[in-house]
Formats: sequence, C-alpha cells, structure tokens
Amino acid sequence: MLSVPEASSRTGFWLGLSHLESEIPRIVAEAVRLAEVPSPTGSEEKRAALVRDLMADSLDFCSTDEAGNVMACVKGNSDRPGTVLLAPLDAWYDDSVHPLIDVRADRLTGPGIVNHAIALAGLIALARTLKRQPVANLGDVWFVATVGSEMAGDLRGICHLFPWLPTVATRVLCLQGPGQGRLDHWSVGTYRGELNVYAPGGHCWRDAGRGNALQLAMDFSRRLETLPKPAYPRTLYNPAQLESGDAWNTLPSRATFRFELRSDAEPELQRLIREAQIAAFELCRGHVGCRANLEQKGFRHATGLYPDHTLVKGMQETQSWAGLNSKLGASSSDASVCLHYGVAAVTIGLCQAVGTETHMETLYLESLPAGLRQAYAGMIQIAGRNTST
Repeated sequence: MLSVPEASSRTGFWLGLSHLESEIPRIVAEAVRLAEVPSPTGSEEKRAALVRDLMADSLDFCSTDEAGNVMACVKGNSDRPGTVLLAPLDAWYDDSVHPLIDVRADRLTGPGIVNHAIALAGLIALARTLKRQPVANLGDVWFVATVGSEMAGDLRGICHLFPWLPTVATRVLCLQGPGQGRLDHWSVGTYRGELNVYAPGGHCWRDAGRGNALQLAMDFSRRLETLPKPAYPRTLYNPAQLESGDAWNTLPSRATFRFELRSDAEPELQRLIREAQIAAFELCRGHVGCRANLEQKGFRHATGLYPDHTLVKGMQETQSWAGLNSKLGASSSDASVCLHYGVAAVTIGLCQAVGTETHMETLYLESLPAGLRQAYAGMIQIAGRNTST
C-alpha cells in the first residue's frame, strides 16, 4: 500500500481530489435521492436500479449480478493488483417505512440517509471521479453496491461475490455512513438465532397448567442472560424481538424469539452457540405437547487483521492526513466475509451522525469533506500498490 506522499505524487491525484470536493453538492443530492427510495433487506431492486443508472452515466461498464449486487469497474494497469470498494444497498428498516429526508443547510435527517445512502452516494462519486480524472499507475478498481447487508440478509450479496472476488482483487475497502474516524479491521463474530416455541394453547383459566409458549421463550432468554460473558474478549447476548399471543385470556400456542450472540473471539462465540442449542433442546422437557426449534438466521466469523497489517497502518495514515482521529475497532459488515476468506479488508465511516438506525438519523454535512478525502486517498493508496501484499 502506498504512503500518502507516494499516492499524492501520482499524476492526477490532486485533480481528482479537487473534482470530488467540487461534487459535494451533487453527492448530497444523490444521497437524498437514494435514501428516499425504500430499500429494506430483500427488496433492494428499486434502489439498485437507481445506483446502476447513476453509475452508467459516467462509466463504461456497469451491471447487476444474479444476487442483485450492482458492479462497475474503472480499468487500470493489468500488471497491478485490483481493488474493490463496497457499500451496502439495503437499509435497516422494513417495508412499512416510506422514507422522506429533511434537508437543511447543515444537516440531513431521515431514515436511511446515514445507513447507508451517503455511503452509496460516496461510492458512486468515487467511481465517477476516478473515471473522469484518472490517476497514473493504478490497478483495476471495482465499485460494488451489495444487497443483504442488514438484518436477516446475512451478507448474501458479498457472499455471492466469492469465489470471484479474490480473482480480481486482494484488498477491499468497505464504505459505511456512520462513525467518521472509525477503522474497523476486525470482524465481530455474530450468531443470529430464531427460536420458535409451540404449545397446545387453550384458555388461561380452564387450561391452567398447560405449557405456555411465551413463558417458555422468556425462560430461554433468561437462561442465555445468565451465561458468563467475558469483558475481554468482548462478548454479549442481545434479545432482539419477541412475537406471541392472541388474546388476553389465552395461553399462547406459539412464540417466536429472535436474538443475537456476539464476540470478538471465535471460541467464545462457539461456546455461546452451543449453550443456546442446549437450552433450546432442554426447554420443553416436562411440558406435554410443547416443542422448540432453534434456527440459525445469520452467522459471521470472528476474525480480522492485526493492527500492524499494512492495510490497517496505511489507512491510519490516510485518516490522519484527512484530519481525522483514527480509532481502531470491530464491526459486523461486508468485510466480515472478505476477512473470513483471507482477503484483507477494512471498514471506514464517511460522516459524523447521530440517531443511526432510527427515523431521526441525522448526518452533519460539515463532516462530509473529510470523510470523502479519506476514502479517495485510501482508494488511491490501495489501488496504486505494486504487489498483492
């Protein structure tokens, strides 16, 4: 990976950066336009079509793969290793939300503007800039907007890119909206589970003593809550959603409970998964007519790059150059799959924001220039390297 002085000495670097900064009003407008196209996980088609149209305006090659990912490439020198930039297509909300963005002089507010419309707009702008203002001696740079990054999507978009991705690139830079200054080099091990409990049901008074599906699901949650969870490596259990019951006076005949287990260490994550499986197996013991089924809805390994890796150190230099305070961390993102398959990847945030994953997501516009500078310089540093190391 090039140093910042090496990257900035390449012909075209400063022209490209100036062009990118001049496009900030357009980037903001495109982020609002993208955010106002509903894109819940599994229903990204309309936003994907808009991303494809915006990319096709400036690039020679743009396509949509079988999974729904939108892909474009700016060709470089064939003797240099390739680079992939990623941004998520989907938003955190469900299909009941119809997003509308409040645009002010200093901020944008509304669902999905931070997670991750601004990252998509940044991805498109970086591709457009590199095409219009080429930088000398870069390898191929691929720009990919991925489906299935949120909720139950289980990273299906980035998973679909394997085994193709390692054949075209050895480094991946993941763009997200929130957390300017973050440098996530580690994948948080994650297990997303859904427990379905079935019981005979009945009337709460006449059939008192029968198994209660809701109560059993709550017992399962309490058992996971009492499991030991070390502070280091950081490990947690998050009860997320519980659906059950028909009426005040009935015994629930079914309960659906969704939860998440997370850890920075793979052995700790596997320990919690085994405990959850045992708890589900033993849950209905002694309850006639009751049964429980635990199903995995998502999984990500705990793995990553050490802080002395060239990609991590190089991006720290980039963020410092851009005027940001670099903070190493871990996250669960498209980079998780890349890291699991041995492709070096980091995740960065483009803006300062509050209220993420709420209807009052707010992006502060004054932070955007620095976020784009780090993404642009990082892209050039990575794509300009001589080898795959």
